[in-house]
Amino acid sequence: MTQKVTKLALTSRIIVLLVQLIANGALPDHHPDVFRAPVSLEAEETQKGSHSQWLDKLVHRCLGGLRHWDGEYYLHIAGNLYSYENSLAFYPLYPVVVRHVAQACEYFEVPLSHGSVLLLVAVIVNLWIFCESANLLYQLTQSMFNDINKSWNAALIYCINPATIFFTAAYSETFFAYASFYLMLECKKPGQKSFRFLRLAAALIACLLCRSNGLIALGFPLYFFTRHLVLKTKEFFQLAKMALTILIALGVLHTYYFYIYRLYCLPSVMVEHPKHVLDYAEERKYLVSGHGPEGSPWCQYTLPFPYTYVQSHYWDVGFLRYYKWKQVPNFLLALPMLSFMHWHCYNYLRDFFRDVLAKVNLTNYRALLKEHVTFPFVLHAAVLTVICTVFVHIQVSTRLLASATPVFYWFAADHMPKTLAQLKLRSAGGALVLWCTAYSLVGTVLFSNNYPWT
Repeated sequence: MTQKVTKLALTSRIIVLLVQLIANGALPDHHPDVFRAPVSLEAEETQKGSHSQWLDKLVHRCLGGLRHWDGEYYLHIAGNLYSYENSLAFYPLYPVVVRHVAQACEYFEVPLSHGSVLLLVAVIVNLWIFCESANLLYQLTQSMFNDINKSWNAALIYCINPATIFFTAAYSETFFAYASFYLMLECKKPGQKSFRFLRLAAALIACLLCRSNGLIALGFPLYFFTRHLVLKTKEFFQLAKMALTILIALGVLHTYYFYIYRLYCLPSVMVEHPKHVLDYAEERKYLVSGHGPEGSPWCQYTLPFPYTYVQSHYWDVGFLRYYKWKQVPNFLLALPMLSFMHWHCYNYLRDFFRDVLAKVNLTNYRALLKEHVTFPFVLHAAVLTVICTVFVHIQVSTRLLASATPVFYWFAADHMPKTLAQLKLRSAGGALVLWCTAYSLVGTVLFSNNYPWT
């Protein structure tokens, strides 16, 4: 089945690449006044005179539609690290991996410009990780429900999910989905005697370094380890290893925070930036690293974490801040995903609490823990859905939920028939597939031409 899921995932990515290639060539690009990663004029002139210019044009022609919007930030970080303060909204795992793989390619003298290598690596890495994450979702679903049809349908919906373009473009959604599914699978291994703490630590570190909402995933090892202690063993050594695992993961995250604090808040730290980076900062009025704490109020915070300040200052993210009449189109865009998740999570949690309140007592709480193994997953999805509804830019809800939780795919799989031959358009499953494919197609066309999407 692993090979079958991989073929499905790879086929879906090839289709997305072909659609963006056709759309990017057939339609004119939109030119919004947003961030574009600055490029050195000297490097451009040098490349124009080189024999590999046609290869750069080929890469840009085939993959240029995958670098828009937040992709510009990720590619800039991969090339120049955190030179601008507004780039601190994007966590380092994905761009740093792209950076080092690109450096390895350049070490072997790949005949492409630096920008082309970064874009090519960003897309290829996402293609590989997407196939791996589809398999992880299948394995996780099978581990949870022991149902081949549901596992296959979950993987199928994942491959055509309504935010699918962001799982191919230069975004961190694919990395975060892989890290999240891996962490959840390590927390829920059927019949294992103990946790594999090294793998658990690696998965947790990846979640924390990939996206800000990765911090919420910390609840999975805490819940499942507590469940393990209640149901099976109470060894002190196991408790010490789990505590060490979590401390190591948080330590790595705070190492990244200290690196950022050092760049922006210590007046003794000087950073040399290329001329094109400084010119673009002056043009856009961006704050660059290495200039001390004067322009960064978050440096004076008791806990000087930049993420909340950057999101609020540069993107106006905050409680109910997006509730404006001009954002009605974006609310409509996010409505299908948010209504789907609110409805299903509400129904599950309502039935869960009714069942628990009716059955719980001092003698059968272990049985309830065994029975309701999906509870932490649905609770996690419900918390994320509420956060999306009241805090974030509402249009990103679709891709945030599609990459952060398997629960969307589990709920969706419940509406699917056993085989696609039995699928009817006038059914819940048919409406679901129609929504996913329509969003996938329209989203790919719009995103690849730099129009706003989710």
